[in-house]
Amino acid sequence: MIIADSVIDWGALWQVIWISAVAGIAIATVLGVGIVASLHAQDTKGTAALGLNAVTVISVILVGVALVTGIYFITDK
Repeated sequence: MIIADSVIDWGALWQVIWISAVAGIAIATVLGVGIVASLHAQDTKGTAALGLNAVTVISVILVGVALVTGIYFITDK
């Protein structure tokens, strides 16, 4: 462990683990809401279906933005 302390920045490692866990849960939740909204929109008619489809589109856009942001931060070193 003493050898690893000189090589590994434990604070930065825990920060990466924490951010990855939070981002993974958030992305899964947003995408899950979009999927549920899409499935409910198939069974609904009228303006409710339009609203549910809008929720689906917004969730897909948010997940796309999260992916692009993640790729940006990975490549911006």
